[in-house]
Amino acid sequence: MNFSPIANEKLSDKVVKVITDQVKSGALKPGDRLPSEPELAAALQVSRGILREALTVLQARNIIYRRPKEGTFINSSAPDILIGNWEASMKNANYLDLIEVRECIESRTVEKVIDLVTDEQICELYDLAPVKENENVSHSTDYYFHYRLAELSHNMIFTSFIDNYYDIFHEITAISSRQTARSQAITQEHTAIVDAIKAKDKTAAREAICYHLMMVRKSLQQENNL
Repeated sequence: MNFSPIANEKLSDKVVKVITDQVKSGALKPGDRLPSEPELAAALQVSRGILREALTVLQARNIIYRRPKEGTFINSSAPDILIGNWEASMKNANYLDLIEVRECIESRTVEKVIDLVTDEQICELYDLAPVKENENVSHSTDYYFHYRLAELSHNMIFTSFIDNYYDIFHEITAISSRQTARSQAITQEHTAIVDAIKAKDKTAAREAICYHLMMVRKSLQQENNL
């Protein structure tokens, strides 16, 4: 735990933010005991009254709980409350909602990849672009292409999203890519994405990924009556 002094405006809100940020980062874990009120108030350079106001807010949000004569502790559900249970939220969403989120994430992904990718990694993406005809498990081809794109963005949230997305869509995407015509189209769409990345053309890369995902959406709608 590492607490630093904070500014003098909206102090109780800032105390709440300091503590919730530490929970989000993992510096404070479920079950961890906060310093005593005098110690924490001194570390943050706020009055005990301001600190108590912030702790009351945190307790109401189920971020902390208090035990008489023992202290104040981080609630076991705090990380899920603050960060959200990503996988559970995805599973409760409908298919089209997830594709819409994917469009937003992958549009940004290709932009970041253009800024960071090496020539060797571009060759790797070309190798991953083809989707085999009549393959029963598209998770082994289409998945690896998009997962590698996410990895190359160096954003762990992007990578986690793609991983969870394909877990949920595993059966549907497998059905989609078993069709020979669609498999060939996916390969062409993947190649167009890599072409744009190689050319360092962010507009073309966004357009290519959005076109690809539009076709994914249409395919899913046709095959599953969505």
